[in-house]
Amino acid sequence: MHRLKTLLLILLIIIVLLPLVALGGAYFGFVRPGMPQLDGELALPGLTAPVTVHRDPHGIPQIYAANPHDLFFAQGFATAQDRFWQMESSRRAAHGQLSEIIGEPGLKNDRFMRTLGMTQAAQADWDILDADTQGLIRAYADGVNAFISSAGSDLPLEFKILGFEPEPWTPLDTLVFGKLMAWSLSNNYEHELIIAQLAGETSWENVLSILPSYTGPYIIPDANTTAELRETATALLAVSHAVRSLVPLAKPDQGSNNWVVNGDHTASGSPMLANDPHQSLTMPSLWYEVGLFSADGVYEVTGGSLPGIPGIEIGHNQRIAWGVTNARPDVQDLFIETLNDTGAQYQFMGEWKDLTERVETIQVKDSEPVIFTVRSTHHGPLISDVLEDVRQDLALRWTGLDGHRLAQAIFKLNRAQNWEEFRAALEDWEVPSMHFVYADVDGHIGYQLPGSIPVRASNETFSLLPVSGSDGEHEWVDFISFQELPHDLDPAAGFYATANNKPFDETYPYFISHYWQPPYRVDHISKTIRSATGLVLSDFEDLQSSVYSDINLSLALTLGAEVLTSDPVEGAVLQLLISWDGEMRADSAPAAISEAAILHLIRETLSATFDDKNIANYIKLPAYPYFYVQALLDDPENPWWGDQRQAVLNAVLTASVNELKDISGDDPAEWTWGQIHTMTFAHPVGSIGPLSPIFNRGPFPMGGNWNTVNSGAYFPDEPYQMALGPAYRFVVDLADWDNARSVITT
Repeated sequence: MHRLKTLLLILLIIIVLLPLVALGGAYFGFVRPGMPQLDGELALPGLTAPVTVHRDPHGIPQIYAANPHDLFFAQGFATAQDRFWQMESSRRAAHGQLSEIIGEPGLKNDRFMRTLGMTQAAQADWDILDADTQGLIRAYADGVNAFISSAGSDLPLEFKILGFEPEPWTPLDTLVFGKLMAWSLSNNYEHELIIAQLAGETSWENVLSILPSYTGPYIIPDANTTAELRETATALLAVSHAVRSLVPLAKPDQGSNNWVVNGDHTASGSPMLANDPHQSLTMPSLWYEVGLFSADGVYEVTGGSLPGIPGIEIGHNQRIAWGVTNARPDVQDLFIETLNDTGAQYQFMGEWKDLTERVETIQVKDSEPVIFTVRSTHHGPLISDVLEDVRQDLALRWTGLDGHRLAQAIFKLNRAQNWEEFRAALEDWEVPSMHFVYADVDGHIGYQLPGSIPVRASNETFSLLPVSGSDGEHEWVDFISFQELPHDLDPAAGFYATANNKPFDETYPYFISHYWQPPYRVDHISKTIRSATGLVLSDFEDLQSSVYSDINLSLALTLGAEVLTSDPVEGAVLQLLISWDGEMRADSAPAAISEAAILHLIRETLSATFDDKNIANYIKLPAYPYFYVQALLDDPENPWWGDQRQAVLNAVLTASVNELKDISGDDPAEWTWGQIHTMTFAHPVGSIGPLSPIFNRGPFPMGGNWNTVNSGAYFPDEPYQMALGPAYRFVVDLADWDNARSVITT
């Protein structure tokens, strides 16, 4: 008996220890060798002098080099140490080379990116950069390649799982990643496709009425072929959705905040600046913090960088600080082309012109290569060619496909010492167009909108619809000159605030966009800082954390005041809404009810005109649905009520209550926003079921929504799963650089 007990005990120990030994073996055999070296010395060919990479207590590399070449070589090396898989997957997505490593699931992305011509656009950038910029990009690439060589077979785990070895990093890989970022910041062509579908169902006047114009506050204070397009639009939107599902960076960025105040508002008497870009919250984060210091004094800059691009995009040097948000100008147009019977020529102003053609070959893992021809007009590539059954030939004109000098602008921005040099740097920041706020140690604050923004020959539809490519009436005839783009220095109000809102009033002479984010975030920011004095950094941190939503509160109070019901559950819900403070906290029941009610209000009021599919597409449009809801709340006589305002509001409450009962049970006191509004930090490899626990984290209950300063945005096709949020937060008081504070997700 004793021997049997001993054997059973040994067997139990083996059963317990075996998985631990296996996990340990997997970690030390596969994971640990791919982790970065954080101490000691390395001898790397390509450096001209010793470089020190100091990892501070937060793990952020602070790089000290003798000269700019060695500095950016070391940035490339250190970034690759920490984020090389992220860099590899991003460049492959942009070049259209995912199929080489994941097989047929990558084909839709690859064909789309090849059709766009991202690689050719990156080459166009390279050709116009100055020699100094080209040299620094080469240095960065050499640093990345030094990491690849030194790592040998000890690459990150993702390479082992997918079973491939990376090619050397090239300057074009840096530039094509910039193109992918610009693509995520300018997706107006999708809006045109959706609006074309809507316009095929009702009058253009009706469509415009559900696409209200922006009416303030401002940053600087004080053709109808749509019916034929519907099937093509539906098919192209499906391809676009497939691309963004596979490539997180292809998901459109719909928000961000930044603001700056002068010393009149602060305890220190110096300017303070804040920034939090709202982007896909991936594993790892999109942002990578680093400090860059050259002994010659040319670079002394720290902040947020993008893995794959040298320099700092958000941050400060020893004299100035800056932050960015997406300006969202309309820099994409779809042109409906008329082709001849052979498909080799297109019509333009009464003449037949030859299409340009380029053959692309996509290598597909475990399958035969895919070979296809990309056709283009002078407007751009025929993106409709990504479809098997093309009913309309659509060419995409996008500023990002031209040659631009973004990389050059970043280096100049990092070196800038004052407002004049800051603006000179941004003159090269042509794509993507951004709202920049600025502060310097001399006490000045400023705002600048840079970018290549087209001037159209005619724009009667506000660039909301695809237009004829054959008549020549909608050509891009020029770009707004840099000097005429909105900018300002030292305003009387003592602050600037941006939240993807309109920077100017109706007196501005140029069309920039019909699309701007709703005013709720910027209004809350502006009201908080406008009359404030004695501000400190914790005040900015609190403001970045705000989850107050004005539109949700407005709808809640409207329901509470106007709905009549005898249902006890609905009555309890109305009491919750009436007493609510508008805070979209994760533990709030009224937050969940009000958010569901917004979507149901849109569906109820549009259902007499549009079918469910078109309503679903309309809800996918950024910003417009919220403007529409606000217009409904403000005007009891709005035609979209159909003279049934109270009946509609009753139906909205009932639908919202039923939805939440199905999810969270019958007791409204037990409902919370965080039950249905969660965030999972997802890694692309984590989509492989068994690997999800290794690469993904979550879901976590979250607060906020599209319209809160602390964003908790979700895409309506996956309600209410949070997809976008503050990927990076940065606050700084120019009186004390060492007290600057930041956080990146994960």
